[in-house]
Amino acid sequence: MGNARILGIALLLSAVLSGARAGETPPKIVFPGEHWETATPAESGLDESLLNTIRDYLGGRGCIIRRGRLVYSWGDYTSRGDVASAAKPWYSFLLFRAVEEGLLPSLDAKVETFEPRLRDINESLGFKDSDITFRHMANQTSCYGVTEKPGEAFDYNDWQMSLFVHALILKVYGASWATADEKVLHARLTDILQCEDAPTLLAFGEGNRNGRLAVSPRDFARFGLLFLRKGDWNGRQVLNRETIEMAVTDPLPPRFPRTKGVEAQMLPDQPSIGSQRIPDNQTDHFGSYSWLWWINGVDRDGRRRWPDAPIDAFAALGHANGQRGMAVIPGLDIVISWNDTTLGERPDDPPPLNEMFRLLGKAAKPEPLPGQIISDPADRSRLVRNSDENGDGVPDSFFMCGPGDPENFLYRGVLNPDGVRTGDQSAIIEKMKGTGANCLYFQAVRSHDGDGDASHNPFIGNDPARGLNEFVLNQWEMWFREMDRANITIFLFIYDDGARIWDTGDEVGAQERAFIETLVKRFSHHANLIWCVAEEYDETYTAQRVRRIASVIRGADAHSHPIAVHKLNGLAFDEFADDPCIGLFAVQYNVARPDQLHDGVLKARAAAKGRYGVIMSEAEDYGFGHSARRKNWACALGGAHAMALGWTFDSPDAPSLDDLKDCGRLIRFLESAGFGGMIPRDEMRAGAAQYVLASARGDYIVYAAAPDSPLGLKGMRPGMYSLLWFDPKSGAEVKVESVKIGDEHTAWESPFGRGNETVLLARPACR
Repeated sequence: MGNARILGIALLLSAVLSGARAGETPPKIVFPGEHWETATPAESGLDESLLNTIRDYLGGRGCIIRRGRLVYSWGDYTSRGDVASAAKPWYSFLLFRAVEEGLLPSLDAKVETFEPRLRDINESLGFKDSDITFRHMANQTSCYGVTEKPGEAFDYNDWQMSLFVHALILKVYGASWATADEKVLHARLTDILQCEDAPTLLAFGEGNRNGRLAVSPRDFARFGLLFLRKGDWNGRQVLNRETIEMAVTDPLPPRFPRTKGVEAQMLPDQPSIGSQRIPDNQTDHFGSYSWLWWINGVDRDGRRRWPDAPIDAFAALGHANGQRGMAVIPGLDIVISWNDTTLGERPDDPPPLNEMFRLLGKAAKPEPLPGQIISDPADRSRLVRNSDENGDGVPDSFFMCGPGDPENFLYRGVLNPDGVRTGDQSAIIEKMKGTGANCLYFQAVRSHDGDGDASHNPFIGNDPARGLNEFVLNQWEMWFREMDRANITIFLFIYDDGARIWDTGDEVGAQERAFIETLVKRFSHHANLIWCVAEEYDETYTAQRVRRIASVIRGADAHSHPIAVHKLNGLAFDEFADDPCIGLFAVQYNVARPDQLHDGVLKARAAAKGRYGVIMSEAEDYGFGHSARRKNWACALGGAHAMALGWTFDSPDAPSLDDLKDCGRLIRFLESAGFGGMIPRDEMRAGAAQYVLASARGDYIVYAAAPDSPLGLKGMRPGMYSLLWFDPKSGAEVKVESVKIGDEHTAWESPFGRGNETVLLARPACR
């Protein structure tokens, strides 16, 4: 994909399904059968009074789905009716199905293969229409009926849409209009979804704008749920997941030209599916048109399509201003469908759906995403996943280890005139993929006395007075999406050390509040995300100002991500120990040796008294290779997450793949061992053991960097144990079953030999 195309991507759908409150098992994924399951708004985490406001705002009829259940409806939402252009995503769905079934070789198949007469028109324009592909049709860039060549301009054109639908249904699928519903629509889609109200491609009867879709709001919601679930329908993958994601994340670039609207020859008997204007040039794409869907993109002037909507919202819209349609908000697990509303009358205006999206976002109570990093509701000092893969009622363990850099990640590379960067960010993410290392550490604002230059901020022209640059935020979203999909934690600081834009004392002024809220709302749909207010906050801000910034973050975050604060060198965090919003201490502690880091982590944890978690985020001269690996294990066995300062990716081997894989091995071992439920117990060490973690269930982890004698433990519970020996450098494992432990302390010789870094997991054999 070319750079211009990449930078035109306005948003990318995050991999989220249904929400769950912290401490609860994520709700079962629900699909409707012959009928929708129902739930009340309150049971679904929605404010019914705000849903009433949405009903009154939209008018007409419709319904709202959350977590796969029908939770709200108004008017006659069971009657099918024409949905006008909201049908277009159904057409692109059928195109994708045709490719997956082998009826078309690819999306780039030429339409003239099925409609040969396209080869014979517009001779003076070089028979341009013979080059129209189905990709062009499904993005309204075919330029059929206007003078531009295919792919040169966007033309929202009902004549070309009719050509597309007729070629697809009659020629590609080989149906007639009399059999189109049975052979194509029902067999390929609506029967699979068990639609209740007999959708049809003959909304006005055969011979009257054939291809127009009539569907009830509740059946349209099933189509939305299919896309919300990324093509899965109760265990059946109806359409490839990657295709579903592409359909709602791949808009035309913001500056892609709109047709000049000069008429060109069409086929002599060409019908229209709607408009009768010639030439037909109904609207711009606003940087938000993706495979016949409307998404929350950015136009040529950097304006967001729906500024108050979640970034991942997408919709099928028909008639002026979306009077008929359906919308999906993946991050909130919501589908809303409507018809016959009274929304506006000017087709060239952006649809006035922003208020609907704003109200829906406000109606949904904050809930973490499935699999999201959260503070453990049973122990605020621990980070866990909002998931329970084992089904034991305990959140899944989470451990973070990886680069504590590069701080300039968002600003690496050449600054382009529109504010975006041509740098190595994607290469950094690609390097980390598959290694298991799972974090990057960087700041949103590094200008204004931070460590960056004047361009290191996300504002238009790098001037805070001009507001946030949507093109920059779009590029960040692209990177964050790739990180999130790779389970790389976005450790995002609002401010770099010393960075201060607004001089408002202890208060958060209106401009700063708007800036923070916009950032948080924009990116909080990512599951792998931790906010950090500021690096070395005490260089610039008071503790009271930090508390208030954290409160703004918490109020704007629909998914309650953890919030951290970083400070100058030291282990004390008393000023934030009882703050209801701040739950993580990002420690800077500059000591040289692994054992010193371990002791520092123990002191920080002791001071925390369970009120907040500890992340060793900065320690000078962290190094690489065995030095960094030993420091990571020293932090981890002290009960803290570990981030490696100096891993800036400024050369191919800094960090190396081996460094990153060392982090991945540490993470996999600790998470499988149940790190979240373990605490440091160094008093139990014996022999060559250096550090010990233990759980209340009787599990023990023992570490030694270079044992010169057997590893031992004191005070183990007597019984039968299984032992797992682990080599942190290679990942090699040796298992020993049915080892009897008595009352005396026990020691074991490492199978890797003396002098070799060794970890031992001992756990009761009965589990």
